[in-house]
Amino acid sequence: MTTTAVASTIVYPASRQEYTIALAFARIVSERIAGATSKPQEMPRGARYYLTADLQSGFGVASDGTLIGLFSTVKGRGEDMVWDAVQHKGATRLDCFDGFLPKYYERFGFVETERAANWTPGEPDVVFMALR
Repeated sequence: MTTTAVASTIVYPASRQEYTIALAFARIVSERIAGATSKPQEMPRGARYYLTADLQSGFGVASDGTLIGLFSTVKGRGEDMVWDAVQHKGATRLDCFDGFLPKYYERFGFVETERAANWTPGEPDVVFMALR
């Protein structure tokens, strides 16, 4: 099994099923994760998924380089996840809800490329970003 070390975090390749189970649990225990990630059943087939050994953190990278479903129930570990996705797993774009996330992703070199109104009236815009 190939692993990638990032700071003190190691991620392992995971099946879509393993990843979606871990994401579902994270969405139950954290309202913030639930509000910032898509539902597990919406995670695309054919993407590459990664989890930490403790199943507390993970992300996916779609075939077009879009970072998807990044989550972590361990404070501070999300940063390691983003760096790994960008530096080692080929993530070059993402979309997120407006609020704290666009500023967060700017720290890693992402810039806004497009903005769309949320499909739910009154909810934050969807912000599309790409690496500079």
